[in-house]
Amino acid sequence: MNFKFLLCLFLSVFLCVRVKAQEQPNREFRGVWVATVANLDWPKQGDSAANQKLALQRLFDKIKDANLNVVLFQVRTECDAFYKSSREPWSRYLTGKQGIVPEYDPLAFAIEEAHKRGLELHAWFNPYRVNSSTDSKTVFADNHISKTKPEWLLSFANGKKILNPGLPEVREYVAQVVREVAQHYTIDGVHFDDYFYPYPEGSFKGIASEDAATFAKYGKNFKDIKDWRRDNVNETMRLVHQALKATKPEARFGVSPFGIWKTNVPAGIKGMDAYNDIYADPLAWLEKQYVDYLSPQLYWVIGGNQDYRKLLEWWSDKTYSSSRHLYAGHSLLAKGATELELPNQIAISRANQHHNALGSVIFRATNLTSNTLQSHTSLKATTFMAPAAPPAMPWKPGAKPAAPTDFTMVKNEKTGDYHVSWKRPARNKHSFKRYMLYSSFAPVTNVAELPAGALRAIPVSESFTVPASQVPLQTTYWAITELGPNNIESELSNFVILGRGGAIAQQLPAPSPEPDAAPELLEPLHARAIQQIKNVAAPNAVFDSQKSKVATVSTPYYLDVKLKKKAEVKVMLMSLDRTVKTEVMKRKFKSGVYTLSIDRSKLEAGENLLVLTINNKQSIKKIMLN
Repeated sequence: MNFKFLLCLFLSVFLCVRVKAQEQPNREFRGVWVATVANLDWPKQGDSAANQKLALQRLFDKIKDANLNVVLFQVRTECDAFYKSSREPWSRYLTGKQGIVPEYDPLAFAIEEAHKRGLELHAWFNPYRVNSSTDSKTVFADNHISKTKPEWLLSFANGKKILNPGLPEVREYVAQVVREVAQHYTIDGVHFDDYFYPYPEGSFKGIASEDAATFAKYGKNFKDIKDWRRDNVNETMRLVHQALKATKPEARFGVSPFGIWKTNVPAGIKGMDAYNDIYADPLAWLEKQYVDYLSPQLYWVIGGNQDYRKLLEWWSDKTYSSSRHLYAGHSLLAKGATELELPNQIAISRANQHHNALGSVIFRATNLTSNTLQSHTSLKATTFMAPAAPPAMPWKPGAKPAAPTDFTMVKNEKTGDYHVSWKRPARNKHSFKRYMLYSSFAPVTNVAELPAGALRAIPVSESFTVPASQVPLQTTYWAITELGPNNIESELSNFVILGRGGAIAQQLPAPSPEPDAAPELLEPLHARAIQQIKNVAAPNAVFDSQKSKVATVSTPYYLDVKLKKKAEVKVMLMSLDRTVKTEVMKRKFKSGVYTLSIDRSKLEAGENLLVLTINNKQSIKKIMLN
C-alpha cells in the first residue's frame, strides 16, 4: 500500500468522505466479470481438475471477502462451452485442446461454489464470436460451428470470424444455446458482453461489404444496411428474451454494451460507439424490455471527453424511463485512474439510485483480487464495508418466501460472540438459500423501515456467528429474512433485543402481516411495466407508477391499485417534513384495478411521501417525483 493511498484514506475518514456503513444501501448489485477467454482470470489451461477447482474457490473467496454479491462467469468464449453441451465443444481454455472432456463440469462447480458463498452466478455468453484468436495454429474441434456450419460465418480481413447475425437460423441458434444452459443449470442470470458486429481495431475499420449477399436476401424491408444490422441484433435479443422467459423466467438478462451509445450523446462525449460501430442499440432493448439491466462499460475517469459522471447520468435516465436497472461497468485500468477513482465512481452511481443506478460491475476479477489501485482493500474497508443483496426486479416472476421463525441469539460468554439460529419454513423450497440478518437501533415493523446499512450478513444456512466486535454497545434490534430466487424478500422474523453491552434483553414476536385489503407497494415501476405487473399473481398488491416520462409540476402522480375486495381508499402526497400536503382523495371501490390521479403541483421534485389508507390500514412510503 503506497503512501499516497494511505494519506487519501486517512483524509477520507476524518473528512467524512468515506462512505459510512449506515449510508450504504442494503440492496445493491455488486458484480465482477470472471473472464475465461484466453485464461484471463481462470482457469490455468491444462491444469488438473483439482487445481482448477481450488483456484476457482480461492477466487470466489476473495470476491466474497470484498462484499461483492454477483459473479458474471464466462461460459462461452468462441462458440465453445464451459458446461456440458449438446451443441458446442468443450473449451480449449480448460484442457488446452478444444473438445476434450474435462474431469468435471466447470459451470456446475462454479454455481455450487458461488451459492455456497451467497453469490449469484450469471452465465456470461459471447453471442457471435467464432474465434477469439487469429493464430493459424489454433485447432477447432470437428463439432465446432466453423466446421459444421461454415456457411453461417462472416470472415474478415483481420482473421476474425463471427456468426452472421443476418441469418435467421443463426439468431435462433444463439437463443437455443442460451436455452440449453437455462434448462440444465441453476444459473441466476444470463449476461452478454459487447461483441456483436466486429468493432474497428488497428487497421481493421469494421464490417464493410462482408454481409452484402445476406442483406440482398433478407434485407428487403430496409433501405439502409446499417438499420438492418441493428435489427438483426435486436431480433437476437428478442429470441433470447423469449427463450429465458420460457425456460427460467426468474433469471435476469443483462448486457454490457459500449459505454457510448452514440458519439456526442450526451453532448460533448466522443469515442467509438455501440450504435454506429457494432450496430448495437441498447435503447431499443430497453424500449422493448428485452433486457432486465444494462451494464455499459464506462471505462473512463470522471471528467474529460468520456466523462464517467455525464455518461452514468445519461444511462441512468434511459434505464429509469424504461423501468429497468443500471449497473455501471468499471475498469480498474482506466487511463488516468487513481486509487480514489473507483470509490468516487460508485459514489456517483449511488447519488443516482433514484434513477435506477443500482449497482456496479468491475472489470475484471484478477484486477480486483490482485488489488489493482488498492481496489480490493478500499472496497472491503470503505465502499462495500457493509454487505448488500442484489436488488429485486418487480417485473420478474417470483413468490415472496415465508418469514423465518424461532430466531434466537445465544451469547458465548468466553468470546463474546453470538450464535444466531432460526428455522426455515417448509414452504420455502428454492435450493439457493440466502438470509438477510439485520440490526437497527430502533424497532421497525417491516423491511422497508430498516435504515441503510442495517444489513449485517447474508448467511446461506440456518445458523451464523456474529463476532463480538460487530455488536454495538447500545441497544439493538435483530431480525432475519429470507431471499427468494428473484431477490424478493420475506417479512421479518421475530426480533431479539440486545440491551446495552450486548445483554439479551428480550424477544419480540414477528410483526403482524397486514390483513387482506392492506397494500404492498413495489417500486420503481413506470407506465410500460404496468400491464405486466397487473398480471402477476399477487392478490391485494398495490402498484404505484409515474406514467409521465418527464414529470413536471403540472403532471399528476398516477397510482395503480389492485383490490381483492371492495374497500375505501384514501390517498395523499406530502413532503418529507410533512409541511406541504396534497388534498386527500377519498373514494370507495369494488374489487378490481384502478388508476388514481393525484395533483402533485404543490410538491417539489425529489423525495416525497405517499400516504395510502385502505379500510383504515395506512401505509407511508417514500416516492420520487421529477
